[in-house]
Amino acid sequence: MQSGTCVIKNARIVLPESLISHGFLDISKGRIVRISEGDFSSTGSELVFDARGGTLSPGFIDLHVHGGNGGTFTSIDPAEHALAREFHLKHGTTSMFASTHTTEFSSLLAILKSLSASSRSDKNGSKVLGIHTEGPFISEHKPGAHVVAQLKAAELSSIDEVISAADNFISMVTVAPEIPGGLELIKYLTQKDIISSIGHTNATYAQALAGIQAGARSTTHLFNAMSPLSHRDPGAVGAVLDNEAIYAEVILDGIHIDEAIFRIALKCKGVDRINLITDATSLAGFPDGEYRVLSDRAVSKIGGKIVVAGTNTLAGSALDMNMVYKNAAKFAQLSQPELSKISSLNAAKIAGRESDIGSIEIGKLADLVLLDTESDVCATMIEGEWKYVNSAWKEALSR
Repeated sequence: MQSGTCVIKNARIVLPESLISHGFLDISKGRIVRISEGDFSSTGSELVFDARGGTLSPGFIDLHVHGGNGGTFTSIDPAEHALAREFHLKHGTTSMFASTHTTEFSSLLAILKSLSASSRSDKNGSKVLGIHTEGPFISEHKPGAHVVAQLKAAELSSIDEVISAADNFISMVTVAPEIPGGLELIKYLTQKDIISSIGHTNATYAQALAGIQAGARSTTHLFNAMSPLSHRDPGAVGAVLDNEAIYAEVILDGIHIDEAIFRIALKCKGVDRINLITDATSLAGFPDGEYRVLSDRAVSKIGGKIVVAGTNTLAGSALDMNMVYKNAAKFAQLSQPELSKISSLNAAKIAGRESDIGSIEIGKLADLVLLDTESDVCATMIEGEWKYVNSAWKEALSR
């Protein structure tokens, strides 16, 4: 199917505020044109797919993902970028911000040039909405797995080099607001309609609040690599939990944060301000072992945990968005519309793309994921075309 025009029948359909238990979607030229309850009556001319009672949910949107299946976005090799996008497509991600991490600055500029070009030209795998640079404008006191010697001051000339290297494809930058020039950088990015995300920060409550007031709209993995919440020193975590103007990004693997912390964050922020992400590295989908995936250090993958070898320092995750979605359902009592908000719609709002993606509504792009009764991904659709179908569903969805 190349036209992006079809009907999907016999589906449970997740809407922004409700659930259709049995209905169908009519898709024309890649966009949703009709949503209806009940059986579909065919005229015989339509291309019709049978969802067989599966659940149609908005395609997952991951605004913080570094790689997967051996491919990393912090590489100049377009083949690695493609590996990562294709891996995450199979797990339901329809759109993403391809994320880089701190490296030697001249190398980062070369990576951004290559990543921007491959993201725009190669349409296989998940769609790339833009690039997220996690570092180098972060705190030496909360570097996580980033190399302190490679961090940079928040100079506007440096961010201009970053934006230019990526040919204006930068959509998000992680910034520690308390570093010299941090607030000015957030204001500058805001003027350029680039999202500032507060992260890898040792900010006080007041400094983090100043970052939010300067225009920061998101948080890079809330709780991880940032000044913690204390009853006399609320820190960056307290500022984010206390402020409705900023979204809280969380890594939901039960490792980066405890499941109880997720529930507490939900109570503070609500389902309209939580954004689930993977922070996946190239080791997502790989077996346990020690790997030389960083230029200067090895990392170890043990179960679902990835650390800098020989330390307890977390170095990203081994997640995909399907795992994150299922963990959210397991850790908290959430309805499917609520799950779709924190895995799709809120990310679309952060990215400023909610008019096109993030929910199943008439007029929006048909970016969908089909889930079975166990919430596993059966198929992924982008703009009305099945881009991935697992083996058990090929007969039903390959007409």
